[in-house]
Amino acid sequence: MKKSNLFIVLIIAIVAITIFNFLTIGESTEDYKERIEQERRDKNGFMLSSTSPLSEEDKKGFEGLNYYPINEEFKVTARIEKSSNKQPIFIESTTGEQLKYMPFAEATFELNGEEKTVMLYQDWEETDPNKLSLMFADETSARETYGGGRYLDVQYRNTNSVVIDFNNAYNPYCHFNSEYSCPIPPRENLLDIPIEAGEKLYKTY
Repeated sequence: MKKSNLFIVLIIAIVAITIFNFLTIGESTEDYKERIEQERRDKNGFMLSSTSPLSEEDKKGFEGLNYYPINEEFKVTARIEKSSNKQPIFIESTTGEQLKYMPFAEATFELNGEEKTVMLYQDWEETDPNKLSLMFADETSARETYGGGRYLDVQYRNTNSVVIDFNNAYNPYCHFNSEYSCPIPPRENLLDIPIEAGEKLYKTY
């Protein structure tokens, strides 16, 4: 092979390896933690805004939300199996309302050596067809986290798996203000393990 051809092949190989590494390595641990920390700082700012669920009285004493330390072990990839149920269901809320959701898929993942399955839903009023809702409770509920469960937004990307990052688990508005109506996690999403990630109790009652 001529030196010029060998040089071209070498350049192509280097470029290919670079692209492959970029696509497979993704976000570094440091970048991941910084992104989560920034999101938490942004939410603290939101909690003092005019659209916050906090009352004006609560805003006066607000010193920030409480979180578990960021732990990448709670960021899992779950395989999904789409639901055969094409009819909407109603999930009871904290105020007794019946809120309309569409069962989307069962998501199965492994955490701490145990396999768990939860149901992902689409809010009937959600305009983004790829945004899914995970409403769950776990062994920390009513002790370290809100007894009414926590939520996660899950992005569907038209594949057979989704990323569920419990570091992003958040409290529903009704934890901060009883005037809000929040869906109660369905029975199939009551996890018998502690999810020590995401948002913790803001206040006790």
